[in-house]
Amino acid sequence: MTATLDPTGYAPTAYRSNRKAPEPTETSQQSTLFRKSWTMGPPLSEGKLSGLIPPGFLDTWHPQRLREYEEIEKRKGITELEERHTYHGRLDEECLRYATLPKISWALLWMQHGGRLLFTWLFPIFLLVIAFGWTQEPDHVTFHEFFWDGIFPFLAYVFLPMLLCWGIGRFLEKKYPKVVYQELKGPLWELNRRTGMVTLFENPEKDGQSGEIRAQAPFHEWDGYLLSLPDHQGNIWYRLVLVHKTQEWALPMNQLLAATTNREDVLAYSDLIRQYMDVTKSLPDIPLFEAYRHLDLTTCAQDEKKGRDPLYWRNMNEEDYDAFKRKNRTDLGNHSWR
Repeated sequence: MTATLDPTGYAPTAYRSNRKAPEPTETSQQSTLFRKSWTMGPPLSEGKLSGLIPPGFLDTWHPQRLREYEEIEKRKGITELEERHTYHGRLDEECLRYATLPKISWALLWMQHGGRLLFTWLFPIFLLVIAFGWTQEPDHVTFHEFFWDGIFPFLAYVFLPMLLCWGIGRFLEKKYPKVVYQELKGPLWELNRRTGMVTLFENPEKDGQSGEIRAQAPFHEWDGYLLSLPDHQGNIWYRLVLVHKTQEWALPMNQLLAATTNREDVLAYSDLIRQYMDVTKSLPDIPLFEAYRHLDLTTCAQDEKKGRDPLYWRNMNEEDYDAFKRKNRTDLGNHSWR
């Protein structure tokens, strides 16, 4: 995991698109079954980057979320930059390292967001049903009787628990974020910009295996594939997979961008990953990386040359951001993908 960095801040193994990657020296160890499972179709192009952004990234990491992170950090009394090295998961100028939350964290998040979604979806329907039901009641039935017999049981036993789940979960996330976002057990995979290495880890749920490396190779030894699978309704779902050129190592990248029916979203995702790993180019200019741009030497130099506002995304209002997302989506559909 450790590597010696040169004066530029990157290791000799860092990926550089202007340098011809050496051909694999070993013969393929991949079985026919492995190839059929992970390489259905040709590898994605390594040509010119589109500069477009997967809409999912813009929806997940947006200016309002950056401002919310600042509020959480103030309450905790520590900045993310100071705390991040204690995490097993990271998305910054050094690496993309994915680690799943503990089960208790997922339970609390599902409690909050499940309660919120169910309440906001079902309560308006409930109100319409109640309004219609009242019009069908006989004249001798009073609203008092109708409320206690037909409305109160649903409010007490269905909607009140939803509100409690939503409210308690939200309260814990706002006031006690460490209770919800507990320390991760260990990483699953990592793409390191500074070293250029792609690393797969052992299952962190198994005792004694957290942080243990299962496979590791430079980024140029991996090909990106647009994996497509149909569902029961006949829709085609796409996701990005990195597959080593010779070993039976495959890395599905759907944790940061879930499988989608929009092919161009995954192609833009592939370009974003290639730009992130390429130390001859700046970090992708999206809200996710804004707080770290000054820590990456290439990005810092290019931003200074352009005169980029360090808080460009942080200070963007919602109207301008929505306009940017619409333009990005239009450009994605109009782009001539190879």
